[in-house]
Amino acid sequence: MRDLAARIQRLETAAFKAGAPLVVRRFVVQGPVGLSEPDAVAFLREQRHDVRDRDLNVIRIVIGAENGRPIDLPLADLTARQSR
Repeated sequence: MRDLAARIQRLETAAFKAGAPLVVRRFVVQGPVGLSEPDAVAFLREQRHDVRDRDLNVIRIVIGAENGRPIDLPLADLTARQSR
């Protein structure tokens, strides 16, 4: 799983290198099915993350699955756990 996360991170970085110089910030949030981007940003700001509108914010939302169906998970900030 760490290898997959590292590969995704490299792809995200490569995809946004072209063009204007942007600061790319990566966040990971665990939450319920259908968690919207504005709600995820609000939650991250409540957790004291510096989510700035002028930066490129990549927010991964992790949901649960059981028997192939999505299930709600409680909100949690998993940013510190992501591999660097």
